[in-house]
Amino acid sequence: MLKNSRLVGLLRIPGFLPLAGATLMLGVAMSFTAPYLSLFGVERAGMTPLRLGVFMTAIAASGVVASTVAGRWSDATGKHRLLLLASLGAATLGYLCLCIVRDYRLLLAVGIAFIGAGGCALSLVFSFSRAALPAVDDAERTFASATLRTILSAAWVFGPAVGALVLAATGFYGLFLFAAASFAACGTIVWRMREPRLDEHATQHLMTRPTAGEVAQELAEEAVAPYEGQPLTQAEVQPAVKQRVHVSGPDVSQSDIMRTVVALTLIGLAANATMIVLPLYIVHGLQGTRIDVSIMLGLGAFMEIPMMLALGAKASRLNKLHWLAACAVVHALYFVSMSAAPGVHALIPMQILNAFVVAVTSCLGMTYVQDLMPESPGRATALFFNSARLGSILSGVLSGLLVQAFGYRGTFLFCAVLALCALVLFAVPGELYPQMARAARRYMRERLRSRSGRE
Repeated sequence: MLKNSRLVGLLRIPGFLPLAGATLMLGVAMSFTAPYLSLFGVERAGMTPLRLGVFMTAIAASGVVASTVAGRWSDATGKHRLLLLASLGAATLGYLCLCIVRDYRLLLAVGIAFIGAGGCALSLVFSFSRAALPAVDDAERTFASATLRTILSAAWVFGPAVGALVLAATGFYGLFLFAAASFAACGTIVWRMREPRLDEHATQHLMTRPTAGEVAQELAEEAVAPYEGQPLTQAEVQPAVKQRVHVSGPDVSQSDIMRTVVALTLIGLAANATMIVLPLYIVHGLQGTRIDVSIMLGLGAFMEIPMMLALGAKASRLNKLHWLAACAVVHALYFVSMSAAPGVHALIPMQILNAFVVAVTSCLGMTYVQDLMPESPGRATALFFNSARLGSILSGVLSGLLVQAFGYRGTFLFCAVLALCALVLFAVPGELYPQMARAARRYMRERLRSRSGRE
């Protein structure tokens, strides 16, 4: 069991409590809007399924572009707070516009300019926390990140249900107004915080990485002295750390990073397709009810919380790549079980498998990408969240085509294949792929020769 001292220690970190409050408000705003945005497009804006698909894809694509640009800019300047405030302000304006705008072209512009740009707040709040929290060591930093991610999941436990009540009582106007107020409250909390300035002690701890901690400590001792005790900003420390870590850090190639991102994208694609297909599968495929759908979503989010806390507490001692590979295996098992389920009640215990996948990818996936790119935490965090967004872009059209071609059970089996592909990317080292390609070509040539010989 987790020791209470770990949580108490987090509360003693300057800035953690305000960040926890900001993360909670961000989670509430997202859980209020995400389940009902497509419903708004059809029922209030009169969108056709094609127009709704374009609208949702445009928002997701805008979020990917905004996160990428914001991640690169924050890494180059060391400024995370300003971008986070801009993103939260864009989200606030976007949902205020949804209260009154109904024209499709204007809604598309609002979605791209404000809602999509506001979507990068999720990645920015985690990159800001990694830079702003003066954690003692990497283990405490990882546990703090996992705790913030748990708070986000806690908002999803009750958020959709409360959002449904608000929608029933006040309509979409009240729902989006409440969401805009939540984004604004999150921005107010962040605005009251200060961009981190690092003294000698904090520089040593904040720039410590498990693969280059001694390099960062040496840099802090050398860099502070010429400034006669004046605190260094992260932007001043980071270029030198980047140069030292590049020389002394682990041998990580760009292909290793991209292979991890592709694997996470495949998991995100399968997970997002499931979120689209699961309600239809329960109601139309297994003759369940909408209450069954809400139970599945709430139960999954509830079970993620203790898993995230446990993983966050031990993340520094875990082999993240092995856990991500195991996560892909569990994901494949989950989809196979879903396709073979005889009824709705059989789906309930399976949600623990899905909760395990979400907990591992959220806690260990993000920190693993950050560990691969220790000199660029903002870009690494953006890459992680963009992998999920790219999955959401692809999942809409893909899930519809799969259900039409193979049915609900066939769609889940296809998602299992995607999870197994992610397993290969996680488990097989990069240097083995050329050998596997050569072996496959030799096999195909031998088959062709044998076939031509028989003819």
